[in-house]
Amino acid sequence: MNAKKIINCIAENDPVNDSLEKNGDLDGFLFKGSAKPELGFNFGYYMYLPSIISETPVLIVEGPSVGEVGSMDKACAIVYEKAVFELNTGGFPHELAKVLQCPIIMPLFPRPEDKENNTNIFTHALTSRAMSVTDSPIERIDLQLIAMFRYIKNRFLLSGIKLYDKFIIKGFSSGGVFAHRFTLLHPQYILAAVGGGNMHAFTLPLKTYHGETLIWPNGMGNTDSYCSFDYDCYKAVKQLYYMGDMDFNDPVPYDDSFTEEERQQIYRLFGKNGMPDRWKKYQELVKTLGLNNIECKTNPGLDHRPGNEIRDYITVFLRDIVARVK
Repeated sequence: MNAKKIINCIAENDPVNDSLEKNGDLDGFLFKGSAKPELGFNFGYYMYLPSIISETPVLIVEGPSVGEVGSMDKACAIVYEKAVFELNTGGFPHELAKVLQCPIIMPLFPRPEDKENNTNIFTHALTSRAMSVTDSPIERIDLQLIAMFRYIKNRFLLSGIKLYDKFIIKGFSSGGVFAHRFTLLHPQYILAAVGGGNMHAFTLPLKTYHGETLIWPNGMGNTDSYCSFDYDCYKAVKQLYYMGDMDFNDPVPYDDSFTEEERQQIYRLFGKNGMPDRWKKYQELVKTLGLNNIECKTNPGLDHRPGNEIRDYITVFLRDIVARVK
């Protein structure tokens, strides 16, 4: 199916740019989708649509991940630059979408500073603080992503293409956290999830553990106001999580990621050492809980970065899942 015939309908009034390979050949299209507050999402998205897409394409969502923060305007510009970098030619998300013949987006959710509290609102990690924001454009970005997906799905349908009813979500670092935690909150929307460099501080699909209520983002014990957690649905979602064995980029000590109460619960229940102890603990818990839908991989010799080997593995992992979509 030729993407050129449908891209203008999908983009609606947003300008479209050609995506060119290094040799100058056309390999698809890129555009920045506008925010649609009236439809439930206050920020836009950046999309790459390969020139050839499958008969039943699956939308891929690349979780946003930036370290730099700033004012709202600056934070929006930062995440847009990140999206352009990842989804243009040469970025792994771009290459993955081309191989899978599926569209890919990165939501342009900003990570704004909070000068009053000398920190930032870590939206990309779906922290408890980020989830509790009200009366702000960044309120409940998880629900904004669902609204965004519904809109994109409808635009594809208007172009004559039926997107699959669930999407793939993936990312690295805080983008991996976004994928991991969004899948827990809304498994009914997810076909598959992939996260890397994010499991120093995992979220368990449990409300209690060792007699304690697991507070978000450590678990689902106090998430009734966020979602109606569907454990059976969660167990049906294929998931892949990976870590470099030299990845010591542990977010738990940092106040933008965890409150003191959340931090102390992690230390008490799962230990103070993120790598390798908490990563090993997560893998043990996956087996104990019978979560056969979750696969864990450790990359020898790698620090906080994905390697080429795991990228090849992710491609095969997702290609097999997409191949079964009808």
